[in-house]
Amino acid sequence: MRHDQYRLKKRGYGRVEYNFSYYSFCSVDKAGLLLALGMRDTGNVDAHGQFDFTMAQLPDQWIVCRYNNLGNPPAVMRQALSLHGMLIACDVHEGEHVSRVECYEQGELKWSILHDGEAGDTLDLQVAGIVPPEFTALRKAAFSAQQKADHDGVTAHYMYWLPLDFAASLSGYRYDRETFPWGTPSFTEIEPVVPAAT
Repeated sequence: MRHDQYRLKKRGYGRVEYNFSYYSFCSVDKAGLLLALGMRDTGNVDAHGQFDFTMAQLPDQWIVCRYNNLGNPPAVMRQALSLHGMLIACDVHEGEHVSRVECYEQGELKWSILHDGEAGDTLDLQVAGIVPPEFTALRKAAFSAQQKADHDGVTAHYMYWLPLDFAASLSGYRYDRETFPWGTPSFTEIEPVVPAAT
């Protein structure tokens, strides 16, 4: 699925509206998550990214929700949803090389990693909170690779991928890949539940 079809919109004061988001939930019951989202699973397979909001069950108790439509944003309350289990939220704008990962647990933002390459700073990285120690090695490797690429005049975006790679190391999923060592995720459309007429 191509995600560069969505256009960036500015909110003012330099803030960027991300054009693609996906949410990975750990140890969450699917039925309970759908209820919390106010959604239902239609069962329609999302083969080409044609649906606004989709969901897939992954191995090791992970569930991924993808949001594909910038023009129809869902009401996703990250703090509230993390009361049901760990939530790793990934926000992306490929065109500006901006990526952000946030981890929520028990209703609180625990840590975040942001790369903002919009101004051309290929080494930018902003880390907040206590990130799991496994991040250190990935950070050093990405920083070294990016420095070398910049020195050699090679276009590369190792730091852009760093937050997303780390999120993938936890959940097993990265948005730009279709197959993984554990298999291929099957995303199905989810849609808002329409209240019954009274």
